[in-house]
Amino acid sequence: MIHEDAIEFLDETWRPPAGSGRAKKAAKTLPSLIGLAALTRGKGVPRGIKAKLARITARAPEVMVKVSGRQRGGTHTLAHLDYVSRHGKLEVETGDGERLSSSAELAALAAEWVDHEDRTTRRREPLTSVSLVLSMPPGHDAERVWESVRAFARVELEAFPYVMALHTDTDHPHVHVTVAARGEGGRRFNPRKEDLARWRETFARELRARGIAAEATPRRARGVVQRHDKIAVRKIGERAATKPRVRQSAARNAAKLATENPPKPKAWETRAVARQAKIRAAYKRAADLLEMGDAQERTLAKQTRQFVAEMPSPATRDRAEAIQIAKERRRLSRDRKPKERKRS
Repeated sequence: MIHEDAIEFLDETWRPPAGSGRAKKAAKTLPSLIGLAALTRGKGVPRGIKAKLARITARAPEVMVKVSGRQRGGTHTLAHLDYVSRHGKLEVETGDGERLSSSAELAALAAEWVDHEDRTTRRREPLTSVSLVLSMPPGHDAERVWESVRAFARVELEAFPYVMALHTDTDHPHVHVTVAARGEGGRRFNPRKEDLARWRETFARELRARGIAAEATPRRARGVVQRHDKIAVRKIGERAATKPRVRQSAARNAAKLATENPPKPKAWETRAVARQAKIRAAYKRAADLLEMGDAQERTLAKQTRQFVAEMPSPATRDRAEAIQIAKERRRLSRDRKPKERKRS
């Protein structure tokens, strides 16, 4: 049997990417996978590197935790809470387990948060609350997702007042969590990139504790280079007759790239390709080591190699579109030539 220390290098592969400045410095203090394993040992939650590798290479569903908005003042906060409660049709649960359903109760809560903020700041229109959304892909049990978010909030939001509501009116269950901007001792709620990475890990761990296979790896750890459109951009595209400006710009860039022969890679594209090559090499190295182990580890090695073989192209979206444009132009050119010969 291969000891977990032999593939500990994967821990660095899975570490969330750091930002810059203070975020980059803080990211260095994020607990490693081994550290998280030690924290959860004895709690019935398996956290080994091999277990995580098995989930990733089996493409376990990835959790989503995002900041969906920020509310300023009582009117804005109340409007958001009204939306979360679906205008009073859904109960909203507080961190103390209290259930709120009427507009009067929600208004009182919003007023309380505004008053607390007004007493601790001199800003003209201070931040009152921050809204989060935690979700899973379609097909998962909504009640277990809800219980997982509740457990997540008890761990990660302990120092702040918050309310949450489960929404099941879309194809994927998701929970809205609205957090007061000011917590115990005047502490400010200001989530950073490293906080979101940690929250994803916590949420995924709580889901697994309730029997739902879930993971929380960064895109690069799965070999993904292309970014998804932001929700706002996607919604604009769905409603509008024309593409959003950001997609129009991307289409123009793709068309320009298609005229370059060969297309000149940008510096950041070169870095993305090199990063994916490094990720691929780490998984291949782990597969080589696992192949020297027992039958279960050899099976995991095979699954890991298949995972690497199926990784997406490192091409960015603009470059992928440029390749398709160039292919279509060549096809049209080939189709045009026989017609020209017939006329001559």
